[in-house]
Amino acid sequence: MAGNRLDQWQVEYNSGIPVYRQIINHVCATVATGVFKSGDQLPTIRALSERLNVNPNTVAKAYRELELKGIIVSERGSGSFIQAQPPATTPAPGVREKKNKFKNLYHRLLADAASSGLTERELLSFIKERNTSTL
Repeated sequence: MAGNRLDQWQVEYNSGIPVYRQIINHVCATVATGVFKSGDQLPTIRALSERLNVNPNTVAKAYRELELKGIIVSERGSGSFIQAQPPATTPAPGVREKKNKFKNLYHRLLADAASSGLTERELLSFIKERNTSTL
C-alpha cells in the first residue's frame, strides 16, 4: 500500500504553499520518481488527514484535483489508486508529453523545496537570478 510511503513526510505549514497543494506535489513527485507505481493504493482521506493532522476536506480537495489531472482514480468503496499510465504510442515525446514531464518535474522541485523550508517565490527568484547571471 502506498500509504506506508507517506509515513516520513510532513506538511510544511510555513512554506507558503497551501497544504492541499503540498499533498498534490508530494503525490506527483512520488509518482514521477517511481516511488508510487500504477495500481498502488493511497491512504483513505480520513487516514491521511489524521496522519498529517489536517482537515479531511483538505485531503479530499487534493485527491479531487489529482483525479482531475488523471494521476489517481477513485473507486467508491475501494479507495484511491495511482492511475495506470497508457503506453506511449510513439518513441519520441510530443509537445504535450514534454509539457507533462516539465509539469511533473516542477511539482517534484516544489515538493523538495517545500520540504527544505523554501517557498515557491524564493525558488523562482533563485531561478531568475541564476538565469540572468549566466547570460
